[in-house]
Amino acid sequence: MTDKELFIKIINGNKLAFDQLFLSYYKPLCHFALSILFNADDAEEATQKVFINLWENRKKIICPDKPKSYLYKSTYNQCLKEQRIRITREKYQKQYFIQLQNTDDNDDAFYNLETIEHLYDAIQGLPEKCRHIFILNKLEGLTQKEIAEYLSVSTKTVENQIRNAIVKLRHELKPFLHLLPGYFLFLQNF
Repeated sequence: MTDKELFIKIINGNKLAFDQLFLSYYKPLCHFALSILFNADDAEEATQKVFINLWENRKKIICPDKPKSYLYKSTYNQCLKEQRIRITREKYQKQYFIQLQNTDDNDDAFYNLETIEHLYDAIQGLPEKCRHIFILNKLEGLTQKEIAEYLSVSTKTVENQIRNAIVKLRHELKPFLHLLPGYFLFLQNF
């Protein structure tokens, strides 16, 4: 069966055709995405989003003449979107820590630039998915259930990623734990 025939069946809701297309193109598209994003987790996530979007929007899609080109172009566009999201997230994280530095507070030791840089570097050193979940939970205040729904993962995955982040941050920030304010107490008591 040709890719075009698979696409026609997918547009008509055929799950088996979707599975066949997925199995044929998932790995090559992941490799392609990796050449753009330079991060295996990000590449897989971008590729998965391409297939999710294909399935969710199948009724709106006009069958492309060249399905392979369509999939690669979709992956390329998704990678660009992921890069924009990552850059924006990192920009806001940096601004957040700069604001912490400029906040008037009696705990001058915490607002020492060196401590903030270590905290920022430690969080940036986490794996992408782990860092994203940690920030959503600990810095943006979303619950584990909200994060799981937002990212379409299980709450157990979210819980494990948060636990992994705390363990890694605690290890990285051990010399600075006493300088962190109360709202980072979870690192000290884990």
